[in-house]
Amino acid sequence: MPRDPRKHQKTLMKKRSKQKAASQHKPHQQASLSFSSQSIIRRAREFPLYECWINANWQKDELGLVEIVVARQQPDGDICFATYLVDRLCLGLKNTFARAGLSRPRYHDDVPGKMFREMKPVKCPVELAHQMIYASIDYAAQFGFTPEKDYALTQYLLAPRGELEEPYDLTFGRNGKPFFVAGPYDNAQHILKQLEKTAGPGNYDYLMPFDVL
Repeated sequence: MPRDPRKHQKTLMKKRSKQKAASQHKPHQQASLSFSSQSIIRRAREFPLYECWINANWQKDELGLVEIVVARQQPDGDICFATYLVDRLCLGLKNTFARAGLSRPRYHDDVPGKMFREMKPVKCPVELAHQMIYASIDYAAQFGFTPEKDYALTQYLLAPRGELEEPYDLTFGRNGKPFFVAGPYDNAQHILKQLEKTAGPGNYDYLMPFDVL
């Protein structure tokens, strides 16, 4: 059975909400861990690349969703990583988060397989991962859309723009226009108003699934 990307996105959001709720029971300990983790992630560009993953069907996904994991090896041998949910058709970087301090066994148990759920992940060149993320952000910016706020942190798992080659012929939108597919956490009316303003009447398409109406 093909995966439902909207349900997968909802599952990830629920997981993050549970983690946030759990942290409220240990505020002092969690604050310390959070500060330490963020400090590591902000230094991640100093660490060697460990690996990159992308969903195997990224070129054929009808809803234009691409999931990417970029992982680096910390000086202590642990792994830090970030995930990026890219909407190639309209919104660019929709969701992203980072973690640090995972042992290799825990990283391999928890990240490549579980993050992609029903989707099959495949390793990908670092250039493809970076170009996909950066180019999607550029495309969405044409229509006034900015990356999800956690990108302020997860950007540090990526090499700075321009440091790596961008050799791939990537396309965004559909039929030369942005195509908005409403997800469960999208403010659909706001996004449509933004497209009406920036793309212009008749210069964008959209799909509103029944479960987000």
